[in-house]
Amino acid sequence: MILTSIILIIISITGIVLIHEHDTHFFSRTRITTSILPPQYQYRLDTMRQAQGTTSSFQKDANSVPLSWLMYDLHSGTFFGKWAWIYYDLISVALILYSISGIYLFIGIMKPKSIKKKEC
Repeated sequence: MILTSIILIIISITGIVLIHEHDTHFFSRTRITTSILPPQYQYRLDTMRQAQGTTSSFQKDANSVPLSWLMYDLHSGTFFGKWAWIYYDLISVALILYSISGIYLFIGIMKPKSIKKKEC
């Protein structure tokens, strides 16, 4: 339960950040060193630079990625790997079911009150 709450907080915060990313440009300008991130980031960075033909360019930023990459990966679940996607999907389905059951219960509770008022 605590893990789910933490994941929902991460999803919410990173969602807000991603929506307002272009307002400040802070997350696209700020860089995170790949030494503190999972190895997939350095691989992704190297692969992208090879594909663009810019391996010798940007030596200053050779081992860092934009903070926006990290925000997107936390929001989408790719930061935690393949199993996180499954967990995110389960959380999403649970939220949908909780919402539907909440609406159903709310309508069910409100309906008997309106019937009792009409009978009196």
